[in-house]
Amino acid sequence: MRRKTTRCKVMRMASRLGLTGGRIVVAILLACSATVAQQATAKKPKTYQVTVNADGSFTPSVLKIRDGDTVEWMLNNRTNAIIPAAAEPRPGVCPTPRAYDPADPNDFTGPLPLAPSGIYTLGPLELGMRVEKGGCSQGQPLAIAGKQYLCLTGVPYATMDTTWRDPNLTGVFIRLLWNQVQLAPGTADANFDFTVLDREISKAVQNGKLYSLAFKAGNQGTPDWLFSTNADGSSRPNGGGGVARLRLQDADSKDDPDCGVRLDLGNPTEAIYQKHFFDLLTKVANHIRARADWYRALAYIKPSGANFFSHENRLPRRCNAGCVCNTQVFAEHGYTPTALYAFYKSQFDLLATLFPGKAMSYQLIQDGFPLVNDTGGWVQADGSSSNGLGLPRGAEQTETILDFGQSDHGAFFTVQHNGLNLKPPPSTCPNENKHPATPPYAVVAQGCPNRWVLEAGADAQQITGFQNSNADKVSSPEDLNSSFENAFVNSDASFVEIYEARFWEVQNTNGSILPDGKTIGAWAEDFHTRRRDSFPNIADPFPKVHRHTFHRTVTQGKQFFYYYDPAVCGSANPTHGTILIKP
Repeated sequence: MRRKTTRCKVMRMASRLGLTGGRIVVAILLACSATVAQQATAKKPKTYQVTVNADGSFTPSVLKIRDGDTVEWMLNNRTNAIIPAAAEPRPGVCPTPRAYDPADPNDFTGPLPLAPSGIYTLGPLELGMRVEKGGCSQGQPLAIAGKQYLCLTGVPYATMDTTWRDPNLTGVFIRLLWNQVQLAPGTADANFDFTVLDREISKAVQNGKLYSLAFKAGNQGTPDWLFSTNADGSSRPNGGGGVARLRLQDADSKDDPDCGVRLDLGNPTEAIYQKHFFDLLTKVANHIRARADWYRALAYIKPSGANFFSHENRLPRRCNAGCVCNTQVFAEHGYTPTALYAFYKSQFDLLATLFPGKAMSYQLIQDGFPLVNDTGGWVQADGSSSNGLGLPRGAEQTETILDFGQSDHGAFFTVQHNGLNLKPPPSTCPNENKHPATPPYAVVAQGCPNRWVLEAGADAQQITGFQNSNADKVSSPEDLNSSFENAFVNSDASFVEIYEARFWEVQNTNGSILPDGKTIGAWAEDFHTRRRDSFPNIADPFPKVHRHTFHRTVTQGKQFFYYYDPAVCGSANPTHGTILIKP
């Protein structure tokens, strides 16, 4: 009908102009060509810009677009986030976020930071910290600044509000225990307690911060319901959790002359162990993805489950005369390097599926796994193999895990070491001021950044990072600054994790200025710049513009989308933006 009407209009116009015969045909063709060109121009996708204002409002606040148009949000700062609302927001009330769904063509959550750089603090593993005056009401102070004392008397597992609010900080590594979150086997909601997780993630989102996340098994983190037997060795009804209880004893330090701490662990290479741990990861991922604001703020999800004292990937491995031979215990319960690789390969693949668009950060201990071979032999107290066959080299199992993590997941697999110390004297580290770092690498115990991290970065230009050693090695603002120098000068690291006590001490001493005249925020900017300049082919985790192309998914009427910035929606007058896709 439209084509016929157009032709009639052209015919009438031709008649008025005195055009006849072939001249009419030419006129019609020219007119039709112009009409088609106009229609094509009208349908060409457009790009619209929305300014994110400092107060969290948007200009324009209402934007009308068509199918296929792109919206660009011009971000005000690094803490801005664009979060789709589940429904039209009510005036003066923070909106409810939609669930994150990467399969939805109109999920415009962002920016989604991939392997973000900067400075992060560590969340407490037990009691949180609190500032007291004149001394600590319990225990010794962790740090002192003037008349203020930092005491271990805070809320359990809670990062301090002053830490969350501090603009110098990129985020927090939330460290939780497996047995703290999963209370019983199975995936029923009643089997999980997300109280601490929800509280800490909410703090991150409200303050425009990022967070990393890991769940420790190992000593104090392995759930007792996991085991098929009671602590006294008696069998549990219905086989309990089905995992064999391994009675182990080991020390955190190789130089410790004692047999170490007694602990009951499971063998992570057992199928039933993996099922339980993967149930935890799946439940947590679904819980976080249920809120787009929580999912957006996730910096790194850290592989875990095979742990000893910390969240690092390692297991008890000593076999000393007169002590429990841990390697024998593991070997006799089915542990082999091949089974360990299967555990991590499956976990990496699962994390990639559960947390799309997010990077893993593998926390390595180079010689962290029991020296057991694939035929069931183990290293004995005298260093020999129990079955006379070859054993893995000390770092071989970790190296293999790093290799397939990198090859299978590329930029979504990052590597870190949790033992960053003070910067050694000049010329100690062979990679000093060499970027990217190349062989040869420093040997262990020289104080240089971990060589396996440097190798991982050089092998495939992977993003890498570090975590400070604890307070007995990094115990002052001077030490903290030296550790930053060590990471920046002697490695290609993009992020560093530090203890919250050191962060608090710096922020409350000498006007927050470190000994070299820089702030922690200035160091964070250095690492942001390195991340951006060294990896131009990997999306900037903190872009100045967030963009999304919209598509109509309804057949009739107008389609509305609402959004907000959660870091400022708690202000006195929460605002939101509206996008209308016209028919």
